Amino acid sequence: MSTTPIVLESHKLLLFTIEKVGSTVLRQLMRRMMGYADYDFHGGGIPHVFPKNGLRYLHQYTLEEAQHMMVSDEWVRAMFVRDPKERALSGFLMWRPPPVEEARLRSAARGELTDAGAGKKGKPGMLAQCCKTIANNDVNFEVLCLHHVSTFDGFLDMVEDPKTINLTALAEDYRLLSGREKKDTAVRLKFLLRNSPSCPDKHWSPITQWRMERKFYPRLNFIGHLETAQWDIRRLLDKLHPRAWEEYGLSGWGSNRNESMFTSASTVLHAKGTENYLNDFYNEEIERRVEKIYADDYENEFLELDVVKVGEASRHYKERFVEKYLQGKDGHSL
Repeated sequence: MSTTPIVLESHKLLLFTIEKVGSTVLRQLMRRMMGYADYDFHGGGIPHVFPKNGLRYLHQYTLEEAQHMMVSDEWVRAMFVRDPKERALSGFLMWRPPPVEEARLRSAARGELTDAGAGKKGKPGMLAQCCKTIANNDVNFEVLCLHHVSTFDGFLDMVEDPKTINLTALAEDYRLLSGREKKDTAVRLKFLLRNSPSCPDKHWSPITQWRMERKFYPRLNFIGHLETAQWDIRRLLDKLHPRAWEEYGLSGWGSNRNESMFTSASTVLHAKGTENYLNDFYNEEIERRVEKIYADDYENEFLELDVVKVGEASRHYKERFVEKYLQGKDGHSL
């Protein structure tokens, strides 16, 4: 996973983008501020893939230059974050494999398949690739795994780090199952996957575990939230230059380039609609699991993330923004 931030020398900005946290539109903003006329183009690796996107990254500088940018008070080091429960579901909805057909599933359970087939998105896809790795050339297990991770609970079995699990207790739970229960494919897969290495990916892995060395998190001097991105992006641009909001954020966004940044779902393509599905995938047990999986992020004080109930993140962070930045002040319009 790439960990190097985008560098905008003209405004002394290091931007640490996070997948599933408006990263597409944030990279488009960086392209706009660098002068690209087609800043909002999305396709063929743009705006995500270096060097196609034309952006500058910290790894292109000397060690001395990079160290200066990471510690100097003259530079803004910014990151946008998102409620982990919504980010986890967003990553799952984007990359989950399709369920396996019933007949094929029965064949896999009997060990009769010779071809695992293709997973969704990519060759063979992120979750599918993890199933392939764990299966170790056992195509029947691979197909059973693909079906298992097509559910949100199965996805969590795959991405949960076994280091955070009491494996002794897990083994005891399995020992106490009846013989019939142990023959159940879903039950066996759950125990096997939770004992296997996690499936890391920038679309769902906890930020604290991959984005940068932990010693650098205190150097962040701007945190925005996807839940309040339409206000936080103005706060960031105002911090960079008095006219930056008017030049780059106030207009020029949306499908017709007539909106402000982050004012509609059309400017946050990968985040669109996830909040509408929260109640379809979460219950109290799954909510507790996700809180445990993302404990590092919740406990990282520099990310400014709070543990809130599913579906309440938008209201929570908007209220916190008003209290922190607007109460008793004039300025940003709500």
